[in-house]
Amino acid sequence: MTSIRLGLIGAGGIARAHLSAASSLEGVSVTAVADTRAEACHALAADADAEAFASAEALLRRGTDAVDAVVICTPPNARLSIVRLALENSVAVLAEKPLAHTLEDAIELSELADTFAHVPTGVGYCHRFAPAVIEMKRLLAEGDLGRPVRFENVFACHFPAMAERWMSDRAVSGGGSFLDTGCHSLDLCQFVMGPTRVVGAVYSHCWPGRGESNATVLVRAGVGSKAAGGVICSGWAEAERFTVDVIGTEASLHYDYMEPARLLRKSVDGDTQVITVETHEVRFARQLRAFADAVGGGSHGALCTFAEAAVVNREAARSADLANTDTPSGPRTPVMASV
Repeated sequence: MTSIRLGLIGAGGIARAHLSAASSLEGVSVTAVADTRAEACHALAADADAEAFASAEALLRRGTDAVDAVVICTPPNARLSIVRLALENSVAVLAEKPLAHTLEDAIELSELADTFAHVPTGVGYCHRFAPAVIEMKRLLAEGDLGRPVRFENVFACHFPAMAERWMSDRAVSGGGSFLDTGCHSLDLCQFVMGPTRVVGAVYSHCWPGRGESNATVLVRAGVGSKAAGGVICSGWAEAERFTVDVIGTEASLHYDYMEPARLLRKSVDGDTQVITVETHEVRFARQLRAFADAVGGGSHGALCTFAEAAVVNREAARSADLANTDTPSGPRTPVMASV
């Protein structure tokens, strides 16, 4: 097995999730941490027994002398220059989601990945690696559910602190709950159901001057006879729910992240089957394993590509355009581009 030296750029909570994942994997070691916040950087570097760097630039200018790959855990508005520098120095990149805070940056990042195609890249849509999601995708593809009818996904909770955090600062994140959390949902839908397009959206804004606190989004997923509807809900100002449902003409599947080892299959005659699955908590480690395999010259497996992630940004922008025509902030110029 190839040994991978991994750098973490950004020393916040999500970086610690990647450190934990790396610690569980053979052949993957975190050898560098970079963050402009010295205290956070040195604390995470100490926990990882890694070298601390005062900036992403300081780390990446050393290129592959320092690391083989990096996980970029910065806010979305900081990604473009960091990814460019990494690829120019032949350092593989796993970027956290969403790929960027604007569609324009997402497209540019996708084009960069194409330009440097010899350097592995991926985006951290980790729910692709949840065992229940993989089983849902398999059963749907095998026809076990009959003809697909609907995809339903809710990632929501009561998290009022988001009113003050960068995730709801549109200049930094690009939006609010839908771009931050609903991006996972858009990617899940395209991963399980096929090509996904937003066709309607309603946003709620509980916090003046911030991004959307809640979103209800209608999508069309799949192609031809396998096309289906979809409803995606995200929120930071509602009761907690984390569920994924796939409905077909013969049966439906329901997964509740609060019951992580149970996938429920219910047939149209009312028969309910409990399918035992591994917990979704393995998703970060499985994603990092796929990334490490790609860095080592193998297949990237289910890892989300930059091109796929740019499609998510495109549909998130479409959603905001549809929803923002009647919000207090008023309409904004639609951003449309080919991805």
